[in-house]
Amino acid sequence: MHFIVLTSDQAETAAERYRVHDNSPTRMARQLEIIGDVAKLRLCRTIRRLERQFEIDLGAMCQKFLETQQGPTPDVQRKVMDYVAQWRELGDGRRDLVVSVDRVRQIGRLAEGDPEWASSRDS
Repeated sequence: MHFIVLTSDQAETAAERYRVHDNSPTRMARQLEIIGDVAKLRLCRTIRRLERQFEIDLGAMCQKFLETQQGPTPDVQRKVMDYVAQWRELGDGRRDLVVSVDRVRQIGRLAEGDPEWASSRDS
């Protein structure tokens, strides 16, 4: 089982891409280049590399997870997001988001209607 650990800022940046830039890494990169935010541009590229490496969508996952933390959301969304990710408290007021790559993939297959999802050993 693989896990990705994101800081709160990294999770928010991935969610921002989904929310503000229609989940387009290219659109977000262009905007960051225009405003000259090199650090955030570098972070966005790192997030995109992780997505390619693990074949998951961190933008959508982070946005849906953060929605459950910020207001009322459907029960099924809350349960699914609790299944794929959890906050890990660091003890100094900071926290990291621990994301299960395998579970994100599982939910992705389910959402896409893949009939094989139910026979996965991890389901």
